[in-house]
Amino acid sequence: MLKKISVAIALVNIAPSLHAHTTELDTVVVSSAGQDAIADVAQPVTVLDRDAIDENQGDTLGTLLENQPGISNASFGPGVGRPVLRGMGGSRVKLLVDGVNSSDVSAMSSDHAPMADASASEQLEVIQGPATLLYGGGAIGGVVNLIDRRISEQGMSEADGNILGEVSASYRSNDNAQNIQARTDMGNENWVLHLDGFSRSSDNYQTDGEDIENTDTESSGGSVALSRIGMQGFIGMSVSTLSYDYGVPNEENEDNRVRPDQTRYDIKGAWQPLNSSWLEEWRTEINYTDYEHDETDEGMVVGLFDKETTSLQTRLRHQMFAGWQGSIGLQASKQTLKLCHDHGGCSSIPDYSDFAWDGSQGANLLNVGGYNFAHSTPMPETDTTDFGLYWVEKRRWQSAAAADSETGGLGGTVEFGARADQRKIELDPDTINPAHRQQSSYYDDTHFTPLTLSAASTIELSDTQIIGLSLARAQRAPDAEEMFWNGDHHATFSFQLDNPDLKEETAYTLDINWRYTTDSDSVRIALYHYEYEDYIYNDLKGFADPLHGNFVYRHEQADARFNGGEFSWQHIFNANWHLDLNADYVRAKLNDGGNLPRIAPASALLAINWQHNLWQARLENKLVAEQSDTAENETSTDSYNMVNASVSRAILLGDQELKVRAAVNNLTDEVARNHVSYLKEYAPLPGRSLQLGVNWSF
Repeated sequence: MLKKISVAIALVNIAPSLHAHTTELDTVVVSSAGQDAIADVAQPVTVLDRDAIDENQGDTLGTLLENQPGISNASFGPGVGRPVLRGMGGSRVKLLVDGVNSSDVSAMSSDHAPMADASASEQLEVIQGPATLLYGGGAIGGVVNLIDRRISEQGMSEADGNILGEVSASYRSNDNAQNIQARTDMGNENWVLHLDGFSRSSDNYQTDGEDIENTDTESSGGSVALSRIGMQGFIGMSVSTLSYDYGVPNEENEDNRVRPDQTRYDIKGAWQPLNSSWLEEWRTEINYTDYEHDETDEGMVVGLFDKETTSLQTRLRHQMFAGWQGSIGLQASKQTLKLCHDHGGCSSIPDYSDFAWDGSQGANLLNVGGYNFAHSTPMPETDTTDFGLYWVEKRRWQSAAAADSETGGLGGTVEFGARADQRKIELDPDTINPAHRQQSSYYDDTHFTPLTLSAASTIELSDTQIIGLSLARAQRAPDAEEMFWNGDHHATFSFQLDNPDLKEETAYTLDINWRYTTDSDSVRIALYHYEYEDYIYNDLKGFADPLHGNFVYRHEQADARFNGGEFSWQHIFNANWHLDLNADYVRAKLNDGGNLPRIAPASALLAINWQHNLWQARLENKLVAEQSDTAENETSTDSYNMVNASVSRAILLGDQELKVRAAVNNLTDEVARNHVSYLKEYAPLPGRSLQLGVNWSF
């Protein structure tokens, strides 16, 4: 029964992509506490396989996921697309690469691209709702995990030919986009070598017949990994690089660019003892990330960000004991962030350690309306040290009647978990000119101790119905950049004020997830309610920056609530035709009145799919409603329809496959604006575009 439900539910969650793709009979959710089948995960889960990733018509995670219910795209032009889950983004949505934090600064500002590219991924997983136990108390909105398996956990057999891989290329007409990527695994039962790489570029895109300036992009990346596999586990290491270079659309059409670059070093291993009476697996991952990006104005570097991250995570998974199976884990990380902002040019991170300072507030701070505005390096050097300990236990349960196949009865799983975190933020003002510094006490160390508790259960009502129920009390500590950034952010044409008084935010969450599966229908309905105490949001002020005349934002805290739901339905008419329908809605308000900013409007998607032999085709229409429930000082956006179509043909070449594909995005050339984007006023979504692609798997 469970296997049948797992397969059907996998189809429900994958279907809203361009086609329904499954590569395994039992889709395993790697991001869950126990690498469970989808049927055993209480929260809504979306899993995209390699084919669905290849058919992404954009270049970012946001464009890949934006047609899934409950997910929107916080785009900042085509170079940036960070997923927003249920109206929540930033640090509340953890971006992971093979279970390890992407370690970028994308949560810091909307113009910073996530350093998580799907080009080498075999599977993409999204868990909506609190996934805070394994990945830290910040993941209240959910987790997006790119499973690349660069470090292989299994050897290769001669039946595989000891080498597997794929090469793909695509072209998109609207912006002359070109993409080529390749990856391969080679080895034997004990050793596996992995190689991958990609290169993409695009020009400015068009909307309503006009070029949108500063929307061109370039990106490239690759990795090499080596794994050693034995009878009791594996160990491996990888080195990967990722570079982006993209324009930032703006009202003045100034030539502004952001150029992030990251190098990652990963070591991963697992030990599965053969004769242990209590230990099933001990898994450890060590990561070091070196990240840097600069921001340019007319070719001059006016902003420079440097971030180094070292992380360790280790967990023990014990054998079944009295019906319970679970894991205890430890995570530790240290992030050092330092930066420069100077209209005269940033050649390096500034150092004013030799300047005299008596600890008093600098004379060049400009106080307007009770706020201090600085015009030097906007943030001190920060060291953020995180330490977390979690424990998760899970077991199956079954009513007495369930054991009797004739009378039926209830069964399912139950899970309990707890996590305690400690965050320490250390500040060093030496990167700030003393004339722009706050008082010395401003730079004292800050400590937070968030605590998360959760309970979840799946209830198998029958062979066709499952209910998932999850409750959580989750806390998130503020990030250093939310508290201590005080300065102009050049790429976004805004001024960000600091708020050192921020404290932990607390969310009490309820999530109900109903899934119904038959041979011809797969339905999922999810309803949720989040009650926040001291919710942190970036508030747009009603006055301009006195130094530049730009918009002014400041992170504030207030009690808030999120209510919403998601719906998915896949109906199979016959062997050739099936229908997809999904919809979502979220309402986010402050408890004392007013709406939260940049909340995605309601949307619905209807698609007709056809397949015959090796042909596949799809026609879809996505309706996005008007968003008039806006925050103070925020403008509304109109509704729009987005029509997309695609057709593909697979050609079998022995044990290899060649797949060719053509797609048209925005078939009616609709002029549309993304309400979640900071750039909605002067960077509409791209107009009509033809995309051609070819993929060779060997």
